[in-house]
Amino acid sequence: MTAMKDRCSRRLVLSAIVAVATGAFVAGCGDDDEDSASSEAAKPISFQITATAEGTKKKALEFPSSIKAGLVDVTLRNDDEAPRSAQIIRVEGDHTVDDVLKIVDAEEAAKIPSWMQDGGGLGTVAPGATATATQVLAPGKYVVWDDEGGDEGPSNSELGAKGEFTVTGPAVDAELPARDATVTATDEGEGEDKTYDFEFAGLKAGTNEVRFENTGDELHHALFFPMREGVTIKEVEDAFAAEEEPEGPPPVDFEQGVGTTVIDGGIAQNISLDLKAGKYAVVCFISDREGGPPHAAKGMLKELTVE
Repeated sequence: MTAMKDRCSRRLVLSAIVAVATGAFVAGCGDDDEDSASSEAAKPISFQITATAEGTKKKALEFPSSIKAGLVDVTLRNDDEAPRSAQIIRVEGDHTVDDVLKIVDAEEAAKIPSWMQDGGGLGTVAPGATATATQVLAPGKYVVWDDEGGDEGPSNSELGAKGEFTVTGPAVDAELPARDATVTATDEGEGEDKTYDFEFAGLKAGTNEVRFENTGDELHHALFFPMREGVTIKEVEDAFAAEEEPEGPPPVDFEQGVGTTVIDGGIAQNISLDLKAGKYAVVCFISDREGGPPHAAKGMLKELTVE
């Protein structure tokens, strides 16, 4: 896309590798046969991931080797002195976390292979903090890794913060708890007439308990970048479209950006978003499954005012 996009932190851009559609995180995603377990008033199962470190040269993610399928509170507790994350993906066949990381760390965007499915987990968690995402996990083998770091050296996953776990039992029909605030990613139509957009409701300054949902067909995430004072959304669009780095400070504050994980069409996830009052440029940097320019270049860059 642009030199401006390249200034976005590695954690926000590389979170773009997830999921082919399986409906694993969406309400009502379970099977209808007798092997499926129904949960009319399901309480989430707790799955805790702890981020640890030994100095700056050894990182780890500690978590159970298995968990039952269904509604799950995935929690990341950061015991490190640096930001940490825990991205998850379900894989089919004999593929490993290292196979996934080869796709994630590729210098050029590649098609997402069919053996990589579902997704989610948690984005950046500050040192000493804890964060939780609620989602439905389908049965299967999952990989997890921390994609923080790496700007001037190895990423945390390269330093050992990665692993695998298994989700056991039958698929479960489960409803995500309702949330007053929503962020919805959409794409509609086909070919040159296809449109990409965000819809927002209930977002306010402070900590927002949000339902992030993708009603389109493509993969999407939502990155919230504060716009600098006096900047218009047109200036943000022009900066992202520029082939060379614009002179002066960028029109958005990348360092203060927050974002979601990537989810596929028909999938939803309950998360927390901390937003300050002001104007944001909300962006999706994901490309279509078949490749091509990022969705921000196709109009998925929208202004949001938070009060």
